Amino acid sequence: MTHKKLRILRFDPSAANCREEVFTVAMQPGDTVLQALIDIYDRQDSTLAFRYSCRYNRCGLCGVSVDGRPRLACKTKLDRVDEVAPLAGLPLLRDLAVDRGSYFKKLSGLSLYPVGALDNMLGTLREDPLHRNLMSCLECLCCVSSCPEHDFKDSSFAGPYLYIKLAQLHLDTRDTADRRAQAVEWGIKRCAGCMLCSCPNGINLHGALASLMS
Repeated sequence: MTHKKLRILRFDPSAANCREEVFTVAMQPGDTVLQALIDIYDRQDSTLAFRYSCRYNRCGLCGVSVDGRPRLACKTKLDRVDEVAPLAGLPLLRDLAVDRGSYFKKLSGLSLYPVGALDNMLGTLREDPLHRNLMSCLECLCCVSSCPEHDFKDSSFAGPYLYIKLAQLHLDTRDTADRRAQAVEWGIKRCAGCMLCSCPNGINLHGALASLMS
């Protein structure tokens, strides 16, 4: 077992400012950033705010910025990490916790489910490989944080997460809504020539964008 210094950028809503705090954590080979955060909370500072649920890459709640890049804390090995911060581009609540609810509320009313699904049997399912990949999205919002065009104050552009959902539906043979038109309405043309968004969990963001713009 070794010890490691970990810088954490903390947000205090009462003071409306961020500050950096350094913690020393015990580290074993294979430990993750999430394990370090839990250890800090349990042993050093129970006021540290962060989100997690499943601990093994299934819920998407533990998205944070690791050394400036959006990552899942449960999937990121601790040994080469220096700094953990809240996801950029989303409203801050406290410390590493961002306001996910306000983001998803912005998408309400967009019918992000199959519309006009046929009642007759579909027959043998032949799922598009891109569709299968997109359906693995954990809704961690790391892609939104990585998008240089996204601003949570801009109501006309929701960022790549919305395009993942629209591409899922566009590739779903049951759905009859015009998802490409929705994508244009929500600013997908701003993605042309950019493509800088990324997913720490292997979702094919560029494929999703291409399916809606082609």
